[in-house]
Amino acid sequence: MIPRGTLLGVALAAAVAGCGDGSTGVDLPEVEVTVQSGDGQYAESGRELGLPLVVRVSDRTTGDPVSGVEMTWSVAEGSATFPSGAAGITDASGTVSASVRVEGSPGQVHIRAEVRGRPEAAAEFTAYVIDRPTLDRISVTQAQAGSSIELVGSGFSPVPEHNIILFSGIRGRVVSASPTALTVDVPGCLQTREVEVTAQLGPLVSGSLPLSVESNGEEPMDIAPRSYVDVDDREGFTCVALGGDGGAVYLLLVASTGTVGAAKFGFGLRGLAAGSGAGPSAGWPSAPGDARPERNHLLDLSFETELRRTESAFLKSRAASPSGPTLAPARVPELGERRTFKVLNAERTFDEVSAVLEYVGERAVFYVDEAAPAGGFTSDDLQSFSAAFDEVIYPTVTSAFGQPSDLDENDRVAVLFTATVNELTPRGSGSLVGGFFYGLDLLDQEGSNHGEIFYAMVPDPNGALSDPRSRTQVLEVIPGILAHEFQHMIHFNERVLVRGAASTEALWLSEGLAQMSEELVARAYYGRDDAPTGDRYRSGNLLRARRYLSSTSSVSLIVATGQGTLEERGAGWLFTLYLWDRGSGDGTLGALTKTTRTGADNVAAVAGLAWRPLFADWAAALYLDDLGSGSYPAEYPTVDLRALLAGSNGSYPLVPEILGFGDFARSGALRSASPQHYIVLPPVGGRVVLRVAGQGGAAAPPEAGLHVRVIRLY
Repeated sequence: MIPRGTLLGVALAAAVAGCGDGSTGVDLPEVEVTVQSGDGQYAESGRELGLPLVVRVSDRTTGDPVSGVEMTWSVAEGSATFPSGAAGITDASGTVSASVRVEGSPGQVHIRAEVRGRPEAAAEFTAYVIDRPTLDRISVTQAQAGSSIELVGSGFSPVPEHNIILFSGIRGRVVSASPTALTVDVPGCLQTREVEVTAQLGPLVSGSLPLSVESNGEEPMDIAPRSYVDVDDREGFTCVALGGDGGAVYLLLVASTGTVGAAKFGFGLRGLAAGSGAGPSAGWPSAPGDARPERNHLLDLSFETELRRTESAFLKSRAASPSGPTLAPARVPELGERRTFKVLNAERTFDEVSAVLEYVGERAVFYVDEAAPAGGFTSDDLQSFSAAFDEVIYPTVTSAFGQPSDLDENDRVAVLFTATVNELTPRGSGSLVGGFFYGLDLLDQEGSNHGEIFYAMVPDPNGALSDPRSRTQVLEVIPGILAHEFQHMIHFNERVLVRGAASTEALWLSEGLAQMSEELVARAYYGRDDAPTGDRYRSGNLLRARRYLSSTSSVSLIVATGQGTLEERGAGWLFTLYLWDRGSGDGTLGALTKTTRTGADNVAAVAGLAWRPLFADWAAALYLDDLGSGSYPAEYPTVDLRALLAGSNGSYPLVPEILGFGDFARSGALRSASPQHYIVLPPVGGRVVLRVAGQGGAAAPPEAGLHVRVIRLY
């Protein structure tokens, strides 16, 4: 074994130098610090703000997030403390956050976040220390929707837009303000009914006063069955009325279409019913769907996530270049040859592994570690691996995504079965690292093997290296991992070596594409009338997708949290599957791979549609696809998602909450690029007035990209 820290330590030092040492500023590129979420909050003195303050550090030239940068938090004006500490390090998404407790008399507090040692690289937040407002009286007891009324009380803000005046949750616009009086427009969408009026500053709400509202005759939105309307509420005052004529049923999609890394945005939903009606439509689902799928035998995602991020760090260091001359002669190696490989180990250094070439295929050569335990592969096993790669994996994946590099000039990928991979999985772990590709091998870096290599575990029936892994288990799991990692290998070549990209693809999209590689290979086996093999390639994607659909609002499509959760990977696959299905199939996947664009920008360019409506279309399709006879405005064109993801009892895991027939209020939080689905049932012959708002009834911040879509189902 090479001494601990010798090689990987040098490589990571070069990468970190490129990303920057936040404590000194040495070698840190020109960066930009931007506010991501948390600005403009209110709290009483001595209370913490409801949401943390979040900033993002990005490379000013490339726009890529910069991790490992130390940020300091300070109070520029007013009084506040930082319960979680006044310093932090940016994560892989380039973000860092701080919790804040405001102090002192009512007024503004200005908070500054800056890169340590770089005061010019900073962002500022404003918070407000407030007292609870009081509402003493309303100038009238009855008003028409759309008219103006006067509110008298205390503790109001003299800035009109700071005051949130709610009519049973529906916001009215404040047109003039003083600390003791407000002039407010009654929302025009309100129907004839009693409402409770409250005044609010941030999270602090006054007592309520009643007001009788008379409708101004405004008609509900005219939405035909199987059609939709997008509600633009950038100022935070829009409300809509949905009619219940004919027993109408609506799908309400509330989504963050934001592309801010790890941000989270509060939202509130309020519904006011008018009219009378009966119970839910006959046959409409009212029970929850499948329980969350059990966690079966799972692959460990954390190690692969680490590799993808390390590859990106190498490229950002500007020190890496395509690999130089191969260590081996440029020829097809012969059976029985020995070769020494450097293999990344559990200590993140490198083992020197001596291996023997035991099989040569048309597109791959197979080496076996001389230190592998007894009870390993037979020659028939290796021939089976070779046949799967030569006949199905290689032609399927290259047809969709592009070509691998051939730095060792032998027209083949090297597959190394090694004990070092087994040791990457701790004993007793609920998941495993079965194999990997590492882009370092295609760069001129210390530790590179200068060629296209896939590393895989070996059978270990007696558990000499980690938990026991039978030969049968390894034979089952490796082909799917090889299909996944082969896409990463092609992606690295097409993006970095061929087109010279300065960074790897965003992790969420990179993984979505690799999971689509598994899906395409599964489809190839179904086309060969080999359903059992196809199912093995597809099963992991189905498990992760089901888990995502049971918790969509709490999972971000665009960011891997820490190691990358199963739910996040499920979202990535479902989204990439949608792009493939709505686009040109394999041509879409190839276009997403053969580019230097990144993340949402890459997707929007290939799809030919702006990110916001594209995300809304996909989020709607997650529920609408194959919902019933006929077509809906957003579906997977050829994939029957409900049939594909139905659980053992035949039910679909995405089951929206049903709201209607009376008033309702819901609140929650959406991560960037996440949706929440509701079914809304207005009273038959009546209507329901809806408003979706940001945290505490205010307008959602622009970075949330709050998007509301109303789809009439019936």
